[in-house]
Amino acid sequence: MLKESNRRWRAWVVVVLVFLFMLINFADKAVIGLAAVPMMHDLGLTPGQLGLVGSSFFVLFSISGIVFGFVANRVKTKWLLAILSAVWALVQFPLVGAVSFPLLIACRVLLGAGEGPAYALAIHATYKWFDNSRRSIPTAIVQQGANMGMLVAGPCLTWLMIHYDWHAAFLALGIVGAIWTTLWLVFGAEGTVDEPSGQEAADASSCIASARASAQVPARVPYRALMSDPTLVGIFLLSFAGFLVLSLCFTWFPAYLRLGLGYSATDAGWLFSLIVGAAIPASLVMSWFSQYLFSKGVSSRASRGFVTSGAIALTGIAFLLTTTDISAPLKIVCLTLGAGFGQLIFLFGPLMIGEVTPPAQRGAWLAINNSVATLAGFVAPALMGLFVGAAHSRAPGFEHGFLFLGSVLVVASVAAFWLIHPERSMRRLCDIAASRNSREYSDVSPPACMPDEVTGAG
Repeated sequence: MLKESNRRWRAWVVVVLVFLFMLINFADKAVIGLAAVPMMHDLGLTPGQLGLVGSSFFVLFSISGIVFGFVANRVKTKWLLAILSAVWALVQFPLVGAVSFPLLIACRVLLGAGEGPAYALAIHATYKWFDNSRRSIPTAIVQQGANMGMLVAGPCLTWLMIHYDWHAAFLALGIVGAIWTTLWLVFGAEGTVDEPSGQEAADASSCIASARASAQVPARVPYRALMSDPTLVGIFLLSFAGFLVLSLCFTWFPAYLRLGLGYSATDAGWLFSLIVGAAIPASLVMSWFSQYLFSKGVSSRASRGFVTSGAIALTGIAFLLTTTDISAPLKIVCLTLGAGFGQLIFLFGPLMIGEVTPPAQRGAWLAINNSVATLAGFVAPALMGLFVGAAHSRAPGFEHGFLFLGSVLVVASVAAFWLIHPERSMRRLCDIAASRNSREYSDVSPPACMPDEVTGAG
């Protein structure tokens, strides 16, 4: 009893630390947008060059994410998260002194390499402490670290930039990153939910039948089977759409509030926090509601897939409305709805990936999905910079960008609505694993399917 209580306590300690990990991660992302106007003034940057700074963050983002994802199949996430956070801290300090455009680009490229695997590994580390039926709320808490990072960054980093200069914001982020790395090395721990018991590992004869009956996932399948799975393709489309929104949020939203809607630096900082902060209670409520439905036997397709597809559709509609002739406060409402609904994929997408993919391949696939989808972040900020730079004034340029964004989101949501079906995908992958197993072994064979989780904390 004492051991179980201690394990539950450690599980939530890890959740809190990983929440803070994501908070720092997104504060690092948000600082470039908050410092955009003074940096453009001090360094003489054009909108196109600022767009390149935003997109440069994603040059190594995807490659790093995929590499670390496969490494996570063999190396403890405790050490991987520590390495990433140390990189984040170190690359902030060169921006404290004299900064040139090439140095700014270089630091953002290195930061992107360090942050590429962050969310996938954070979720992977959390899932090691909670089984599938208990993951919604811990995932929501970790995902809210992203919102809190931008929520805290808005007023706090803006205050530093107003009272000191924009260099002070980067110094603060470097110090905070170093502190978190120390705390994680002391209190971080590796979960064991994915480790099956000896009896389960030995029960080869009943594995396939029980997996089909209870919608368990196979122990391992070819990666080409994952790449062609409709559910995982649909999740990828929604993740790509979500990263379109996210990359514009932390690169261009503060600048849009100032240059497009005419708000002051202080007001823009608080409004930016309002926009990203409104998603926090919505995401927590939706995660609880989804977990409640799931526990009552409602299909994952309905409780997770339909919710996410609908959220991206509403996000697209919200951005399309910003291009109409409505008042500035209503445009802020649309941005708030878009930023909030657009981030639900980062909550429910990993849940469905964790449900469908084998535990032995989950870390790699979370990273692959996250890394390939973040190619949207490589394109979106630069494209918005081109729209803003080409327009006769700033506001119409932003509206052209939002029109394009909204159209892409609506198309992606419709496609994903038909593709995502986790239960069907689990049956398909178990059939593939069973067929492959029967070809390779004629008499005695290792189990084709293993339970996704054995026990969970929470």
